[in-house]
Amino acid sequence: MKRFSELTLTEKVIELVRWICVPVVAVVSVVVLGQLAAVVIPRPLAQLPGAPVTPPSDLQRFILHRVFAVLMGLAFVIGGAMMAPRSRTTAAVVLAGAWILYSFLIHVALHLEGGKPHLIDFAFAAAASAGGAYITYAGRAQGSSPFRQ
Repeated sequence: MKRFSELTLTEKVIELVRWICVPVVAVVSVVVLGQLAAVVIPRPLAQLPGAPVTPPSDLQRFILHRVFAVLMGLAFVIGGAMMAPRSRTTAAVVLAGAWILYSFLIHVALHLEGGKPHLIDFAFAAAASAGGAYITYAGRAQGSSPFRQ
């Protein structure tokens, strides 16, 4: 791969556009999975007075939320890293750090003043983003085509 200074003007513009698209692709992948989660995990509906309340199942309350949290972390890191024109492993590590910080803010820091921090959800999100960075690194080390630099 050529150094950035050796690229033509057109190649430089293309590479800069791809770098700009890295966070866009990462965020869009999370939004798409969030919309899919909204379809798969039904929201509680209002019920008529006197009607028996049907609590959501444990699958809907615990398992599906964590599965989608893991998928969102992986999609954020891997999707953004695959869009990067070079240094994909570095991009994956930076994206993983951003996702861990975001997860800390929404799962822990938001609840410190009052309430109970969601440490398990934070752990799942952090493990997913770290796993995404590792998958990117392992793909590069093996010479896999989607992660080839």
